[in-house]
Amino acid sequence: MGCLRDTFSELGNDSTEVERIRYAKAYILEIIGDYLMPDLS
Repeated sequence: MGCLRDTFSELGNDSTEVERIRYAKAYILEIIGDYLMPDLS
């Protein structure tokens, strides 16, 4: 999940609609990954 954080770090004010959609999808994947596969080590 770290690669998602690195690739889609922050959105700027001048981001396009496609960039916002990609960021939202990556954010949802990150939330699901943290919920389903928590780091218990």
